[in-house]
Amino acid sequence: MIRFFDASALVKRYVDEPESEQVAALLDEGTPAVCRITEVEISSALARRRHEGDLTDVDYERAVTALRTDLQWLHVVELDRQMIGSTHDLLRRHRLRAGDAVQLAACLELSRGYGLDVQFVAYDVRLADAGRREGLVVLPG
Repeated sequence: MIRFFDASALVKRYVDEPESEQVAALLDEGTPAVCRITEVEISSALARRRHEGDLTDVDYERAVTALRTDLQWLHVVELDRQMIGSTHDLLRRHRLRAGDAVQLAACLELSRGYGLDVQFVAYDVRLADAGRREGLVVLPG
């Protein structure tokens, strides 16, 4: 079983949030996967929190280092032309931001493109709803 983590889920591994323990447990079960854009989205979220004073410089550096380390063992779905093409259809069907459409397209690539059993882990309500409408099992349920 593959669990595809979008940035709204995986960021909880690097900052203390109410769902952080749940994300840690989900990462330990199955094979975790992410889209390459997740690296940039999480780095952006961490930098924003640092600029806003929610993360100290030390905590920021620790989180970025942990993210880079994790990317060595996470299954990373690379962006390609076909996946980007799929985002156009997703944006037409759902009210998504560009990055979220890329996340969903990457998850669907694993599920439909490779015929794998994939669960979509997303805490963004709109993205999770779009994933359900595309036929994915979305966690948390």
